[in-house]
Amino acid sequence: MHTPESLAAPFAVSPALRTTQMLVLADITPAIERYERLGLSRISTGDDGCVGMLAGETGVILATAEFMTGDFGAEATEAILGRAINYLRVTSVDAAKANLSPDAVVLKDAITRIGTRELLVDDQGELLILAEPL
Repeated sequence: MHTPESLAAPFAVSPALRTTQMLVLADITPAIERYERLGLSRISTGDDGCVGMLAGETGVILATAEFMTGDFGAEATEAILGRAINYLRVTSVDAAKANLSPDAVVLKDAITRIGTRELLVDDQGELLILAEPL
């Protein structure tokens, strides 16, 4: 039987700070409008190609393919276009990466224009972004 302590044992300090679902779309305008009709608030990132939509303490990040290509390149963006992926804000991308499965593959390691180091990772078919503030 697993106890909460035994499940946490491999991780001395959790690198995870927050997780948010991210949608990468060719055009985010319809999604923004849909979420606003549903009562979510738009959070500006300073770039119209990437916005947060907030519902209480949870939300979703909407990013255009063009915006993502600026930081990750066309090939990596193609892998996430049209998909919902988890965007994990972490204290250290290296520490978080060390806790992934041995089969995890980093598809892209990027320093973004918003001042984060981000790893686009495929971990056994699940795509996610690990983001560390610099």
